[in-house]
Amino acid sequence: MSYFSGCNTWMFKSMSFLMIIIIFVFFLLLQAPSISGTSDHGDRDLMINPLYESSTREEMVQVAGYGEEKLSTVLVTGTVFCEACLHGQTHLRAWPISGALVTVYCHSSHRKTITRTRAFTDEYGDFIIDLPSDLHAVPSLDKSCSVKVHRVPKNTLCRPAHVKKHIGLTLSSVGNGIRTYEAEEIRLLHLTSKPLRACTGKGSSNKQIAW
Repeated sequence: MSYFSGCNTWMFKSMSFLMIIIIFVFFLLLQAPSISGTSDHGDRDLMINPLYESSTREEMVQVAGYGEEKLSTVLVTGTVFCEACLHGQTHLRAWPISGALVTVYCHSSHRKTITRTRAFTDEYGDFIIDLPSDLHAVPSLDKSCSVKVHRVPKNTLCRPAHVKKHIGLTLSSVGNGIRTYEAEEIRLLHLTSKPLRACTGKGSSNKQIAW
């Protein structure tokens, strides 16, 4: 009797274990399509989303006129000189100032400063300032913006170190998406200079002396 009882117990355990395996395999088969579908959906998202985002950015650039790829460029150029009528000389001398800090100020209709952009002059006294994109749509930039010499190098014997005079702009060229405004030559006065009228070789009347 105990022999048959032991056999029944062993068979019951074996069948129970087999049923567990069958249920586990059946569960895996049910989950396989769902996992595959999720993977395919994720792949589609990876393929579609970057294109969608790229398209959205391009549309924003086209609508706004600026963005990751600039559609237009607005430049302000000019030259800073030091001018002197030195003792013992009769001709006016002028030479470029390298390393001068030049600032472009742009104002709203209420004369409130809305932006300022800076650059240093090169060895020839020239500067080029690329205005930010949010100013490109402002009408009459030559009336809204002006240039000022903010600081000159300490070893430059030109005055003043803090120039109060703002220099106006003139539209000099337009083409290929680039507008260029030119500031009149900015001429500072040398500290040891005599009155400029004491020298005969003066510059033309459109050259401004900022002092």
